[in-house]
Amino acid sequence: MSPPTIAEPSFGSNIIEDKRSDGYWVETFHFDKEDPVPGIITSGLVSGEIEFIDNPIAVHAASEKAGTNGYHNPEVTQPWTKHLIGKFDSPVAVVACDITKNGLMDLIICHTYGPFMLKCDMAGGWVTWLENPGRDKLGDGKWKERKIGRWPAMHRMKAGYFTQKSFLEVVAASVVTPIPIIRFQAPENVFDATEWPRSIIDDEHFTVIHEVTQKKFDGPDGLDSMIISSREGTTWLHYEDNVWKRDIIGIGEPKEPRQLPNSLSPGSGDHWGSGCADVGKFGDDPFAYIATLDPFHGISACVYTKTNRGLKNVEWKRHVLDTYGTPNQRLKRGDGPGHYIVCADFDGDGNDEFLLALFGPLDRDDKDESIPPAQGPHPLKGIMYYKPIDLEKGIFAKWRIADESSARIAIGNFGGAGKLDLVSIGYNVKQYYEEPKPVTTLHLNKTVYASETPTQAPIVPTAWDNEGLVYLARPHEVQQSQKLPLIEVANYAISIELHPKGGKIQLQKEDGIKVLYGSIHNGDDTRKPLGNSGFPAITPVTSKDSTFNAGDNGAIVLRLVPTGQDGEWAKTEDVPVKTTFELNKLGLGLEALKFKKVEDLWFGGAFKGKDFWNMTGFHFRFADDKTEIAHMQFWTAGTNVDCGVHNHSGDIFEEIHICLSPGTGNGGMSRLKDGKTKATSEKDFDHVALPRLYEHGGMWYRDSYGNAVRNKENAVSYPYHKWQAGSGPNLDVWMALEFNPDIALTACQGIVVVELDPADNAEAIKAPAVQNWLRELRQKLKLVNELFMVTGLKIVKGAQIKYSTSQTTTVKGNIGVDIPSLGTTFGPKGHWTRTNGDTTESNRESEFVFAFSVKRLRFGRRVKLEEYTEGALMKFGGKKDDDECVLVEEVDGAELETSELALDETGHGDVYCVRA
Repeated sequence: MSPPTIAEPSFGSNIIEDKRSDGYWVETFHFDKEDPVPGIITSGLVSGEIEFIDNPIAVHAASEKAGTNGYHNPEVTQPWTKHLIGKFDSPVAVVACDITKNGLMDLIICHTYGPFMLKCDMAGGWVTWLENPGRDKLGDGKWKERKIGRWPAMHRMKAGYFTQKSFLEVVAASVVTPIPIIRFQAPENVFDATEWPRSIIDDEHFTVIHEVTQKKFDGPDGLDSMIISSREGTTWLHYEDNVWKRDIIGIGEPKEPRQLPNSLSPGSGDHWGSGCADVGKFGDDPFAYIATLDPFHGISACVYTKTNRGLKNVEWKRHVLDTYGTPNQRLKRGDGPGHYIVCADFDGDGNDEFLLALFGPLDRDDKDESIPPAQGPHPLKGIMYYKPIDLEKGIFAKWRIADESSARIAIGNFGGAGKLDLVSIGYNVKQYYEEPKPVTTLHLNKTVYASETPTQAPIVPTAWDNEGLVYLARPHEVQQSQKLPLIEVANYAISIELHPKGGKIQLQKEDGIKVLYGSIHNGDDTRKPLGNSGFPAITPVTSKDSTFNAGDNGAIVLRLVPTGQDGEWAKTEDVPVKTTFELNKLGLGLEALKFKKVEDLWFGGAFKGKDFWNMTGFHFRFADDKTEIAHMQFWTAGTNVDCGVHNHSGDIFEEIHICLSPGTGNGGMSRLKDGKTKATSEKDFDHVALPRLYEHGGMWYRDSYGNAVRNKENAVSYPYHKWQAGSGPNLDVWMALEFNPDIALTACQGIVVVELDPADNAEAIKAPAVQNWLRELRQKLKLVNELFMVTGLKIVKGAQIKYSTSQTTTVKGNIGVDIPSLGTTFGPKGHWTRTNGDTTESNRESEFVFAFSVKRLRFGRRVKLEEYTEGALMKFGGKKDDDECVLVEEVDGAELETSELALDETGHGDVYCVRA
């Protein structure tokens, strides 16, 4: 087996500051430009303390230079020296630069912000710089302060040379509307100036700016430019030809219809767009991709990739790599767990990776007050490391490299080994998110450098935070079936398969087959991802038939093939597990998956001493837009183990379990009985034992259409339930599949055409009540000369609605109902042009009317039933005479004032459609 050719990241962990009262900012800081390694600056919004924490290696180097004794063998893991150098009311951003041009780095701080975003101090927003006194005066107290200027709610700053190369410029941005981006220019005498001259860069185009990222793209002698992350998305702001120019990269997280531009609560109100961004280098392209965190305090880790090179006239494609957050955080009200993104080459291969800082889960009580988070690890805390594998396809690998709450990341050669290390600070802001005992942590880069090789296939595996991730082509994109082995568990070899429309799926007698997307059928046996019945129904995943066919949309399935006799085991350590997920062709490595005691996991405190184990597994996603299809993991439970009553109030998925070994005899799913609010004994549950290779029907609540009911935070609503092991001597072993409830797993799940018989149309007009109403309408509303009768409907269930426009100038957009797995769009597809646009998609699992046919009624002496087709999406019926006083006639859609010319995909050519 050849060694991996992509370096797996490895970082140490050393706490260098553990007695903080709060935490918000950390910045890399070279005290002296000649220092061999940098130190850091830290600060907190509430404490207001600006602290320089000196690297022991730099201290030793400075002592040797001065001829005094330092550390004998300096190590970066030795204690760092802390110096309080400033104290302000609510400091926010900190920037390091040499204002005095003496080789010593000074600091710029924006402060007097207010306690948080919605309580900004309108008399504050000061920008102040601190003069570095030199190491010989480092112990003399706070550094000298001088003012630069002010604007309320100053939130982010950068210092550089943005319009010229002679005088330092500080660009500062407020966080709340109206937002000016202001340029302060250093005067010739920075020591005596009361304030710096300023000018407005832009005060029209940005709202709710959360981050400003500084980049230089024209070589070392070029001007600095900025990436602005705001409610408007991700924008490249640069100075060219004596004017400031804005190039929109993408709109980020789209605005939802429910969201309001002026909302202020819960959290900080509705947010969309982008919250943070950085630019990644790949090969010789310094602007190869853009990593973003969307929106504001974000939930979506994304990358923009391009098909053409360069900086201008680029078409960008947004890939959503991950969605983080509790249900509350996913409502996009400023509570998201993500706070910062930074790109850099951490593994030495010449290409940039990116890091994502996660501060933790933020939930709110019934009064919309934030609930204090628990101390310790949590999936929404830590630092995630993303490695580009195939930029064109937006395929990355992911690892978790730190577990603590992270508000921000500073990078630099802190350890002196020539690698990029990082320092993270825990997030603690009063009345918002208060991480218990926030710490500042050094993570030394211990990655062993390697080289990279690319790959392309309909099924692409990658590593994903100690799990496997499988990117899959849409079934309609493949011409023949594809397969990838995943894992062997409990004497079953599990693989993922991709089948085109009509593809044959041959099964051996004992094989299990589970659909993840699309459908398969054999005669009357049709199988779908979520089954056909809810709990307490159970269904085998095996089949007596040897052949299935993929449905019209193709299918993605899991196959379970026996590798031995039906097994039972007394101990989890004895359950056979073998990871067959092959990543070597990609140059990646993945540690073999194994069961872990639940009591040792972040959520396992309540299971101390219980024979209850978990093994994480695999994510399955579409390769084109990175949409999650499902997640698979495994569990074991011993005799009579109660696996914990829960209702998934903190999750957003539809869950199915499949039994691999019923070792306790009658183990299975237990659901709290209707009308019960809590359980006092097992009699309060409806229990269904799950035999080997059987699945249970979904437990979530459904509406009258069969769709999942959502709670106020959009989580799927479940009754309280649990896995309850039986009384047998061995283990239950089962597989859990967590399906994404926000996609149509069977593409278009059905089209219902409702037609009213033409004779019924005429009879309806003849009805006395209708005639009386029409006569009364004619008398009362003489200005009404048009009235339409709906005569047919097309109803769609489970389709994806998508509309998009390109960022390039004067381009066509489209609107329609998109069925990805069919590779087609049907319904009206209108065309228009505009210069700036966005891409939005939503998924409707409930039925909706996308087409209807109508006839127009005109008042007259005679009724002649004629079809109205211009603007109709379908037509039916015939012609018939009648003798009543209302005329039903054919009309031209162009007569309607609100109509627009569109293309009718059902075959009528150009028609006129009326906006709803």
